[in-house]
Amino acid sequence: MSSEAGLLSFYEVAFDDVYRSAARLTWGDRSVAEDLVQEAFVRLVRSVRSGGLTTVGIGWMITTVRRIHIDSLRSREREQRRLRAVAAPSSLPVSGPTSADSTEIPSMLDGLADRERAALILRYVDDLSVADVADLMGDSVRATESLLQRAKRKVRDTRSAS
Repeated sequence: MSSEAGLLSFYEVAFDDVYRSAARLTWGDRSVAEDLVQEAFVRLVRSVRSGGLTTVGIGWMITTVRRIHIDSLRSREREQRRLRAVAAPSSLPVSGPTSADSTEIPSMLDGLADRERAALILRYVDDLSVADVADLMGDSVRATESLLQRAKRKVRDTRSAS
């Protein structure tokens, strides 16, 4: 299957089965299912071209789609936890659920200045250290810590006002 023609032929044969599996995983969300299938085929081509994969079947593709989907769900879950941590009353990130609904979080961040929002996202969504955030924003660590504290205070105030 190392040839381009072989990969294209496999794509044509496997697409419907792989897509149906992806559609079931995503409860029929067509665009997400298409993205999953596309990513699985990209991984297939990379694996074949690198020599890491010599034979593949539809089962391999469906398993790959499942893994991509699970990784995506885990990633979104981590991002939501980090966003909730920004909105948490504690000055330290928390790992459990808070009363902030994930639909509220974007509106809480809307009330922040651009630099405050960027600092919070870099720190708690992208999970960068305060020193890395400071470096990216061109500030000292101390100034960044103050900026983060002010931003978290504003988010808490917005939350308690709701």
